[in-house]
Amino acid sequence: MKSIALLLFLFFFCITGFAQKYYLDSLYKNLAAQKTDSDKVSAMYDLSYYYHKNKPDSALILAQKAYIIAKKSKFLKGEAWALNGIANAFHSLHNYPRAIEYFIEELKIHEKRNMTESIANTYLSIALVYSSEGEYKKALSYALNAESMSKKNGFAALILYSKLNIGDIYEKSNQLTSAMIYTHDAYELSLLQKNELITATSLNNLGNIYLKRKDYASALNYYRQSVPILEKVEDLNTLAECNLGLAKVYQEQGKTDSAEAYAKKVYDLAIKNEFFARAVEASSFLVKVYKKENKIDSAFAYQEISIKLSDSIDSKERAKEVKSITIAEEFRQKEIEEAKLKEAEDRRQKLQLLAIGVMIPILFFISVFLSRRKVNKKVIEFSGIISLLMFFEYLTLFIHPFVAEQSHHSPIIEIIVFMIIASLLTPTHHKVEHWLISKLGKLHQQHVLSRQKNTENEHEENRAETSGNS
Repeated sequence: MKSIALLLFLFFFCITGFAQKYYLDSLYKNLAAQKTDSDKVSAMYDLSYYYHKNKPDSALILAQKAYIIAKKSKFLKGEAWALNGIANAFHSLHNYPRAIEYFIEELKIHEKRNMTESIANTYLSIALVYSSEGEYKKALSYALNAESMSKKNGFAALILYSKLNIGDIYEKSNQLTSAMIYTHDAYELSLLQKNELITATSLNNLGNIYLKRKDYASALNYYRQSVPILEKVEDLNTLAECNLGLAKVYQEQGKTDSAEAYAKKVYDLAIKNEFFARAVEASSFLVKVYKKENKIDSAFAYQEISIKLSDSIDSKERAKEVKSITIAEEFRQKEIEEAKLKEAEDRRQKLQLLAIGVMIPILFFISVFLSRRKVNKKVIEFSGIISLLMFFEYLTLFIHPFVAEQSHHSPIIEIIVFMIIASLLTPTHHKVEHWLISKLGKLHQQHVLSRQKNTENEHEENRAETSGNS
């Protein structure tokens, strides 16, 4: 029987691993197939999001590359995606200050683009980081803002997630009445929206609240309702938390055998899925159970396991911190390098604009100068038209960055604005062109007549002198 169970486990493990590898391969193929910068940024963000929990360093590198491409191509939406990926990676690396920093940078872009739903979503992400850091007051402020914006604009999914997270923050900060109200609201909404993951999580969280309130019967009821749904949606981490909650309830009710059985189930599940923090909780709980039963050998065995796991987690956390600092510094250096390149490019463009700005009046004065010389009329008209065309094109070039920034690089808005500008400039251009050609023509004609008159006067003077000599 054990062999069959082991074979089944190995079979499902292989199937799951194959499915994950297939999905990852498809993400890389999708990235390789992209041609435009915007599509590359989108594909990199998808990959970064896939990696952000299990390989946050890889997630960070991908999000950083996406950010560089998006910034270079002035793709604001892509910049926001990339910043979100960077922030999520830093959150997973437990570098909370950097995570907050990049979520705020993302928030600035959403505010610039007036993307209300994205703003609310980012508020919620910031709330989760503050909650992880134990800054519950700040976490609550951002989560409540997210809920308020979501209600005002009818963002159903965000209302649900806001309520769930607000309830969780209240529970962690031991404000249990508020926690119960928000978590129950989240549960009711999840049923309406048919979101089983949130239904299961809400039931588990209600179990946690009632456990803290020492209402063990209610806690047991909510935990029991949560377990089958968590198994169905395969949220194994929350399932481990829920089973540990059941173990604690049974311990409080004096049902030691059940408490021990559920704690061992949590430990096995946590070890199998590498939820080491849950494994430490389960082993520490088992130590207390065995000590109470005077099973010293078992208590000692799990005490050793708990210490080893804690040391392993501490070691991994330190490694994460070092890696986070290293990657953050590398990222900072790349940002400095990118800033220098951008500064050099901006300087080059400004110099080119300045050169064009200087050339326009020079060309105009050349046209005026030619009009006073013995030059073909068409050459004068051509030089005048060129200077005028350059002037109007220069105006469009000068206005473009401002229009692009104000329209948040929206092609539709840019086309509409430049159509309006063209409708105003085109007739003005024609009128000024006719006026300039006419003016240059008159100047040229006056100069020709003046020169002819001077020539005639010279001839008359010469004839007069000749007659006098005769």
